[in-house]
Order: sequence, then C-alpha cells, then structure tokens
Amino acid sequence: MRARSLAFIALMGALGNVFGFFPITIPTGNIPVNVVVNFSQLPALLTAVGVGPMEGGFVGLLSTLVSTILYIGNPFVPLGNFILGFAAGYLAKKRRPIVCCLLGEVAETPFLWLSMIVWSGMVMGVTYEVLLPIIVTVNLKAFVEVLADSLVIELLLSREDMRKSLTLFRLE
Repeated sequence: MRARSLAFIALMGALGNVFGFFPITIPTGNIPVNVVVNFSQLPALLTAVGVGPMEGGFVGLLSTLVSTILYIGNPFVPLGNFILGFAAGYLAKKRRPIVCCLLGEVAETPFLWLSMIVWSGMVMGVTYEVLLPIIVTVNLKAFVEVLADSLVIELLLSREDMRKSLTLFRLE
C-alpha cells in the first residue's frame, strides 16, 4: 500500500467524522435508539466511486466513528458503511455514481436490519413491535442520505480533472 493512498483514506475518514458532528436527529420518543441524518458517508462514497471499492470501504469504516459514538450507539454501523463503500466502489466500474451508490445501499440493507435487530432488539431490549418501524425509518433515511450524496458525487465527478485526480490514490 502506498503512503499517499493511506493518507488519503485517513483524510477522507476524518472528513466523514467532521460531517458526523453535524447530525439532524429524528425524534423517536422514549425509545433508546437514535435516528440521525448526517452525511458522514459522502467521503466514503466519493472515494468508492472515484478511487476504488477497498478504499471506499476503509473510508466508510473510518468515517462514521464519531457519529456512531456520539449519536447512534450501534457499534455495527462502521461495518455497514464498509459494506456500502465497498459495494458502491465495486459497482462503479460499470454504472453511474447515482446508480452504484443506491445499489451499494441495497447491498448494505440486510446488514443494517441484522445489526439493528441484534443491537437494539437483543442488546438494548427494544421490543420488535417498536423496533420494526424504527428500522424501516432508518433504512429509508439511509437511502435518502445516499441519494443526496450520490447527486453531489455526480456533480463532482462530472469534471474530468476530479476523476483523474482521484485515481492517484488507488491502493496497489
């Protein structure tokens, strides 16, 4: 692995964490589960689409640490964002950013459901009658976040110089 690639991954992961400091909390009442909207996955998706799947996955893993610790609490969230970044990057070779990012979220969805059932249901003790609507809400908000992120990425990568610059950071 090249030092430049590792530095880029660390920088994009840090940027995602900065984005994580500015959440929009969706109220869930007295339920011990936080639903927050943030754009901490934007750097992971940009890296995935512009650089590659492994790089995007690593940025996804790193970029949600702050929002997970401060607001969400579910320790599985970074792994879900690894899946999102990796899948979007893998699919980016043949698809437009908006399509590969949304398909990346489709790939992450089973893990999202499983992690919320395990963490919120089994560990935190939230009943499944209460948990099911929360999972659906979280899943829908994840698609909205990814859609917004992918529109930004479409704009950024419409520039040839931006696409070319990102290729300099591939792990090899």
